[in-house]
Amino acid sequence: MNIILILITGGIGLCLGSFVNLIISRYSPSQTTYQFLVTIIFKRSYCPQCKHNLTGFSLIPVISWLIQGGKCRFCQTSIAIHYPAMEMLFAIINIFIITYYSINLWSIMLILLTMIFIILIIIDYRYLILPNCFNYLILILGLISSTFGINQIVLYDAWIGMVLGMLLLGVPSLIYYLITKRIGLGGGDIKLLAALGTWVNYHYLPILLIIACMIGLILFAIHKHPYLTKFKTHTVNQSKVIPFGPCLIIAAYCLLLS
Repeated sequence: MNIILILITGGIGLCLGSFVNLIISRYSPSQTTYQFLVTIIFKRSYCPQCKHNLTGFSLIPVISWLIQGGKCRFCQTSIAIHYPAMEMLFAIINIFIITYYSINLWSIMLILLTMIFIILIIIDYRYLILPNCFNYLILILGLISSTFGINQIVLYDAWIGMVLGMLLLGVPSLIYYLITKRIGLGGGDIKLLAALGTWVNYHYLPILLIIACMIGLILFAIHKHPYLTKFKTHTVNQSKVIPFGPCLIIAAYCLLLS
């Protein structure tokens, strides 16, 4: 992979990371899908502190943050480090995927899937919710990939994976509710596993679930550690509940790349 292609791929990754930042920052559980899309497409970017609309220069990924010293050029409020960090992360991911898989439909789908996965991980951590619009998008992209042979799953197996994914979490969740009259697992997690079933061969879905549970136990242990409580972010999610969506996504991503 020559240096020019690396620079182009990395530059595109920076822009994708900036777009992911925008989507995450503009999501609100109170919005409908239509309102969310309108906010993303038509609303101009602005400083959350002084509400001043950002110029094109201020929207250049990483570079504008460095030149402005990590501060808003209008009110001098510090800009959180996670914004350029997300942009750099996607630059690295983009370069890795294109280097390893070359430029083809599979690598493009994998990049899109990575964007959706990271968006879902952060939204689920903040709000304990997995928006249907993203779950359905994973499902649709999976079925499209299977239809046109982009991934390694035939369409028939993708449909089986979708149904099996729904049953693997849906049935235990229903049984738990009938016994305890309490909701033990959100519907978003069930839909997410069903969507992931169109990407991961259905034979591996039980393994995916086992890996996700192990990740969940590790995250729970970290979450309970007293030393780490002071580092917890002040988000809507202030409960002791560990979101299961990120666990499913990390497990699925490991299987996809293996």
